[in-house]
Amino acid sequence: MIYRSWQPSPQSEGAFRLLVLKLDHIGDFWMALGPLKELRSRFRDAHITLVVGSWNLETALRFQLADDYVTFDFFARSPKSGQKRKAPEDLLELLPAQAFDLAMDMRVPDDTRCVLLAVRAHQRAAIVDRYRHPQIDIAISPGRLKLRRSPAYKLLQKLSLSSWIPRRWVDKHADRDQLQLQHVAETLTQLVARASADVDEQRNGRREPRQPVDEDAPIVVAPFSNSALRDWPLQSFQELIARLPPEHRVVVVGRDEDVAALRSSAGKAEALGAGRVEIATGLSEQEFNQLLSSAALVISNNSGAGHVAAQLGRPTIGIFTASHLPELWGFRGPLVSMLMSSIECRGCGIDVVRRCPEHVRCKFDITVDHVLAEIAALTQREVQASPAILSNVA
Repeated sequence: MIYRSWQPSPQSEGAFRLLVLKLDHIGDFWMALGPLKELRSRFRDAHITLVVGSWNLETALRFQLADDYVTFDFFARSPKSGQKRKAPEDLLELLPAQAFDLAMDMRVPDDTRCVLLAVRAHQRAAIVDRYRHPQIDIAISPGRLKLRRSPAYKLLQKLSLSSWIPRRWVDKHADRDQLQLQHVAETLTQLVARASADVDEQRNGRREPRQPVDEDAPIVVAPFSNSALRDWPLQSFQELIARLPPEHRVVVVGRDEDVAALRSSAGKAEALGAGRVEIATGLSEQEFNQLLSSAALVISNNSGAGHVAAQLGRPTIGIFTASHLPELWGFRGPLVSMLMSSIECRGCGIDVVRRCPEHVRCKFDITVDHVLAEIAALTQREVQASPAILSNVA
């Protein structure tokens, strides 16, 4: 499994073009006015096209929620009319041929996701289960829209005993589930905030000038973390170092207690054909950060080195065992690639090798070839901005 931060969808020149679908009925539309105003505020520099049912157009105009408006009666105005829904493709005739930078569905139930998937957009955002809708790029998980009855409580109702036996006796989580309910307006506000944060992160990644890389910029390798279970095998690191471009200096970093292992690994990597391999231990925080900020590339386990390098904007490869998911603990930065085994027990949270029933197979599923291929993909993307960076990786 590969997680990349450096593949934002291409965007059009000029103003950011945002398509917003709000195909609700009247009450639902008014209930979402707060999130729609928040959307207008957060994307104040964007050109927003709002698609609404014809019955909500006047309200949208009144509150100046967008720059352009399109009416599309996907649903019938009255749910009781029995009128069939329109085909999602019918909306395409009303929209420009040019793809939008982002299309967002501002309806909480998922019955309009088919319309979102039909429109032309580089990215899409919605409240969805990502497992069911992997095509949605920016998503927040749907909350509960109803409190489901347990089978035991259904049986009590069927036997007409529900008035005699409290629901909490047979449905222990009903009260707690009710306290966890969230108003649909709050859910939509979360979606707006998530989309805004993701777009800002992508924009910043494109706008921030790349730090100039010295011809002798090192490749920094951090083979140790806080847990042996998270560490990719040292033999794999040794082979990886040996197969990196020999003209690049490799600096292997670690703590003072790692000196012996680092020296041994450097020697074995050189025996396999590596170029210059240096050892860096006992660095102060300032020295450590300075080394990472000057790196042409940083290769790290799930450890602090990867987080520092990613935040400093350096090209960063993360090698994760499956105990800690990149979705929760991954590196965040503009030029990050993270690899993790697709083993089914991923996310176990185990941090001690002897407790793993799979003998930490996820450490060995990722091969040196996998890492080299991702280095090539990342650095080939970066070479467009700085041709000197690892241009010989293949």
